[in-house]
Amino acid sequence: MPQLLRAEVGRLHQAMRTTLDPVARRKLAGRAMELAQEAEAIADLPSDAEGLNGAIAHYKHMLANADNPSKQQVLVHVLQRAESKLQQLSSQQRTSRPHRLAAVA
Repeated sequence: MPQLLRAEVGRLHQAMRTTLDPVARRKLAGRAMELAQEAEAIADLPSDAEGLNGAIAHYKHMLANADNPSKQQVLVHVLQRAESKLQQLSSQQRTSRPHRLAAVA
């Protein structure tokens, strides 16, 4: 996922170089910044359940205090990715545990 976001950032930077309109350039730059922040936040997500739970709590707190829509959008996407990663991790842990049979007396 971060790779796709980084590729889109590169495409936006290329579009900025070829655009003469300063308003359009500013919009492209703003979107590129949002996507770059999102990509880095997703890439930095922990890979363990405890770390992911902490990150989710942190991003929820940030979202509750976010003051602008673009920041909220980035935080929502990062939260979704963190929750998805936690869900995948939980599924993997459930399937990797050996099943124990109850002893019959």
